[in-house]
Amino acid sequence: MDANVVKLFDIAAGKIGIRFVKQLFSVLLILFGVERKQIFEKLGVAQSTLGKYKKLIDSGNIEEIFNDNVYRQKSELEDYKDEILKALNEKPVQTLREASVVIEKVSGLKRSIPQIWYFLKKTNINL
Repeated sequence: MDANVVKLFDIAAGKIGIRFVKQLFSVLLILFGVERKQIFEKLGVAQSTLGKYKKLIDSGNIEEIFNDNVYRQKSELEDYKDEILKALNEKPVQTLREASVVIEKVSGLKRSIPQIWYFLKKTNINL
């Protein structure tokens, strides 16, 4: 087995998600000599991205393909997390709408119900 394939599986340990799967399959197909156009057609990965992958493989830096460099914006609610948790513990709520009212009073930030749900899920608060 090609040394790059073995290295690829070592890097892959513990990674999940569609983005990672596309990266993994793209790299494997490149290693097996499949043309970029065919990979693009099957996986929907841009040919320019596949070119970058090929350059990284050729330079021996295959692990750089799997660096998680996706920017994730931090929620402004995180700045008020302790105060929100304290307020919700003092006055328990039954619905997301009630939680949104408490959160708005504490933080001054008005958020949609899905945003409130996601924030509460991240902070392990169950309604």
